Amino acid sequence: MSASRALGALLCIACVVIAVAHLYFGYYKGPIPHLAFALPVTVGLLVVVGLGFWLGWIMATTKEVSPAVTTTPREAESSEKEEK
Repeated sequence: MSASRALGALLCIACVVIAVAHLYFGYYKGPIPHLAFALPVTVGLLVVVGLGFWLGWIMATTKEVSPAVTTTPREAESSEKEEK
């Protein structure tokens, strides 16, 4: 697993932990919130966390592309002569 894939997986996990912690400590365990302020903040936070999760998911699931083999014109000519 490359570093970018591991970082993407870590970002996904961190986003889920942040969202769950905000909902748990903000609404369930914490004091009774003033919903006029708490709901827009929660929606904004969940949007940002969702974007972070999406970015982490893309990083974690994207396959690595191996670099293309490049040849110089001289190498191409020599390989053609060897084939004949």
